[in-house]
Amino acid sequence: MKLSDLKTGNTGVVLKVGGHGNFRKRLIEMGFIPGKKVSAVMNAPLKDPIEYEILGYKVSLRRAEAALIDISSEEDFNSEKAGTIRVALVGNPNCGKTSLFNMASGSHEHVGNYSGVTVDAKEGHFTWKGRRMIFVDLPGTYSLSAFSPEEKYVRENLVENIPDVVINVVDASNLERNLYLTTQVKDMNLKVVMALNMFDELKKRGDRIDTKWLGRILEMPVCPTVCRTGEGVPELLDTVLEVADSETSGEPVSVDKIISGDDSGEIEQRYQFIHDTLSKTYVRHIEPLGEKSWTEKIDSVVTNKWAAFPIFILILYVIFQATFSLGEYPMNWIDWLVGKFGAFVGDFMKEGWLKDVIVDGIIAGVGSVLVFLPNILILYFFLSIMEDTGYMARAAFIMDKLMHRIGLHGKSFIPMVMGFGCNVPAIMATRAIESRKSRLITIAIIPFMSCAGRLPIFVLLAGAFFPHHSALALLAIYFIGVLLAIFSALILSRFIKDDDLPFVMELPPYRVPTGKATWRHTWEKGKQYLEKMATTILIGSVVIWCLGYFPRSHRDIEYQQEHSYIGQIGKAVSPALEPLGFNWKMDISLLSGVVAKELVVSTLGVMYAGDETDDPENTQLQSALSGSVSLPAAVAFMLFILLYFPCIATFVAIKNETGKWGWAIAVCAYTMVVAWVCAFIGFHITALLI
Repeated sequence: MKLSDLKTGNTGVVLKVGGHGNFRKRLIEMGFIPGKKVSAVMNAPLKDPIEYEILGYKVSLRRAEAALIDISSEEDFNSEKAGTIRVALVGNPNCGKTSLFNMASGSHEHVGNYSGVTVDAKEGHFTWKGRRMIFVDLPGTYSLSAFSPEEKYVRENLVENIPDVVINVVDASNLERNLYLTTQVKDMNLKVVMALNMFDELKKRGDRIDTKWLGRILEMPVCPTVCRTGEGVPELLDTVLEVADSETSGEPVSVDKIISGDDSGEIEQRYQFIHDTLSKTYVRHIEPLGEKSWTEKIDSVVTNKWAAFPIFILILYVIFQATFSLGEYPMNWIDWLVGKFGAFVGDFMKEGWLKDVIVDGIIAGVGSVLVFLPNILILYFFLSIMEDTGYMARAAFIMDKLMHRIGLHGKSFIPMVMGFGCNVPAIMATRAIESRKSRLITIAIIPFMSCAGRLPIFVLLAGAFFPHHSALALLAIYFIGVLLAIFSALILSRFIKDDDLPFVMELPPYRVPTGKATWRHTWEKGKQYLEKMATTILIGSVVIWCLGYFPRSHRDIEYQQEHSYIGQIGKAVSPALEPLGFNWKMDISLLSGVVAKELVVSTLGVMYAGDETDDPENTQLQSALSGSVSLPAAVAFMLFILLYFPCIATFVAIKNETGKWGWAIAVCAYTMVVAWVCAFIGFHITALLI
């Protein structure tokens, strides 16, 4: 509740004074400090300003100024445990900041072991020992300068929305670099608690650190933690409570004053201070001469100039093979259950439109997408492991030279790989790319990365038309997308000019991901998939069924569909897609896929409902497609799905990240042209080969 919301004659208790600079200092000096009662006396004739009483005297504040002061009712206020504590999590990339956020707040934000995953502040709410806490997970940043969008975002958040406490998460295995940001946060005169994270790795190496002495020098409590397991987190939260309730540390200092003098000389002074501090508090274990760490041993193989690319391709092949082989059995079980459930409902209900919409619309449409849930979970499981172990950063490292030659930055590879999961967060992750040129080009080519929404379509078609080589077919379709993305980047790099920036990216040590974190990430993606089925896919299936059900005809099902509204729409676009071998049912599924790619499968499920044959090796929809679609048309269809208009959400994301509708429209138009040309070529080449 804001002070400006306090009604005339009522009394509240001050919780927090917002704002910054001289204005905030003046309010505090006038008695607006946590725990003090304040009453609304009266409003000016024009309702602004407002007269308040505090500490026995009257003070006038404008409504906008009063809105910067948080209050609570007297009943809700506890003099010892006053109000909500807003905690900002600040730290370098890969320091475990988001792991702490997840562990403390229970939120399920994904932890990626490379820079650029957290591109916005995420809030988590929870209660600790009777106090309500708001954790704000700010983007990972190396400093408070404005070199990258993350750094600028963190600066603005700390300045414009001053937290009650800052938790500076520090990687204990890389203290000297991490403490540079610590010195900047410390100089802002905020209340800071250091979470000395990954403390188990420090002890495992045999290093020693005097945390109490370090805290005295830095003038902040230092709490050893292992955030991925929760070790030390309760003690950290207790310390946050103590610091939040302690006397004010003084007026926060503007960050501009701190970094304005951060030229090379100032930076050297900061590092000299860090060096002197660590020399008094930290003892590093000296490894025997010539002995390599596990990270160095693994890197000698996975980044080897001869082995790096074969290993990367092999990893992708194993992932795709597992997606099919491990997912085949649960996929068939779900398909069997969907079929039995549809038959049960059909036998139970009376004939009529309600039965048809439930059986042929909802169950057939949503069920055809639900079948591929195991494949989605398996894909995300392996992608999570690649990210959490640190291998994804190595993939960017080995790809940098190739990326540079096509006009991109090495960091561009990370959003491209993220695009295999979903194009929308991948496009948002391009904020980590400092180069405007590389960022725009990367945004333009990410739609060529086959997202998880396309996976059910490829699993459906590859299983139906390439039953013995499904994994190779899937690998091929993914690589075609990557190759076309590279080709497109080469073209765009000739038209977009910008200064080239150096490739600077951290290669974190390899870490074993916890089973809990991996499962949580996998399940979160699976839950999003299920939520989409309960909303977008369900509504889309019903709409497709309705368009195929009306206007009613008393002839056979095939005649009904061809002369329905959806049949008329399909035939209207057929001339443009007929050279690719598509029938009108496939055309309709492509139109619905503009909303969400999963709707392609749902639409085919509705359109081919009742056409299934008894084929124990395929799902019901696969058997229907293999009996009515030629192999060349199936190949062309896969290529078109891979490349054409991404989806509405991706289209909006492109506009939001570039700030231009024109760029989003141009990208989508380009993908449509490329999709048609490649599908045409694929259709005719396949026809010649079979």
